[in-house]
Amino acid sequence: MNSYEQDRQGQGADSREKKIDLSLLKYFWQAGPLNFSKQDSIPRFLRKIKVLKNFSDGELYILSKYLNERNFRRSEIIFQQGDVGIGFYLIFSGQVEISVDDNKFEVDDDMPQGKYSLNLERHDFFGELALLQENAIRNATATAKDDCILFGIFRPDLDDLILQYPVVAARLLQSVSMIIANRLFFLTQEVRFLKTKLENREATK
Repeated sequence: MNSYEQDRQGQGADSREKKIDLSLLKYFWQAGPLNFSKQDSIPRFLRKIKVLKNFSDGELYILSKYLNERNFRRSEIIFQQGDVGIGFYLIFSGQVEISVDDNKFEVDDDMPQGKYSLNLERHDFFGELALLQENAIRNATATAKDDCILFGIFRPDLDDLILQYPVVAARLLQSVSMIIANRLFFLTQEVRFLKTKLENREATK
């Protein structure tokens, strides 16, 4: 079974997806303090996304015009490990499982192998490497755990954003780069901790 991203690469724009299209007035009304609706609007949702925390309301409005709304059914595969990545996704509703199968990688025979997974929820995001690296290979599989709505920005959207609103595009890329740098820092710290633990264990034998 092909993933959504595989189908999209083969067929071009997917007719089932649509761009978010809020007028300027409606956007700022939904974002404003006088909107007492209990329903979490798109402006309020975007304001809660960690990677977008440094955006102004105007920059978030511009970015929203480049987001694609996509509905996924339960168990539908968004992308598979080994796919060429094309999109960065924000979870508007539902849950997404991110799973890694070490058996698909060439690793040392002495290293433990297996399958690992984690669940992402509303306001989480994933797939950001696809924005920074052309033809980036997905290192995990993303699957809808239940019916969910995702907002995605794809490479053509980013290219257009760079041409039309370079300041907003630069802010997005800077924010994504910082998230990846932080993840790499914590991963490096974890590797150092595990290395020290193994060395201490070897020394006590």
